[in-house]
Amino acid sequence: MNKVKAFPITPFETYLEMTQYGTEVHFEHDKYELLSGVYEDGKMYFLIDYHTGLTYEVEQKIAENLLDLYAENKGDELVKEITPRLHSSSTLSYS
Repeated sequence: MNKVKAFPITPFETYLEMTQYGTEVHFEHDKYELLSGVYEDGKMYFLIDYHTGLTYEVEQKIAENLLDLYAENKGDELVKEITPRLHSSSTLSYS
């Protein structure tokens, strides 16, 4: 099994800052939502995991792959692509 790079967790404040010039919702599927935010230097993609409430930053290339899977109605493959990249809530520590 190939180990995939996890999405970095993004503080919600960063998400708000990076989307202050506009936000576009690209899809909502199985309690996952992919959005992009427009900021001064370009566009950033974010994934909100409503299972845990965490927000992740998604690289553009990966976001485009997720969008392709969604456009092709491949929901199961979409979830299989997303879930290995998420952080387990049991491994998170709060200080």
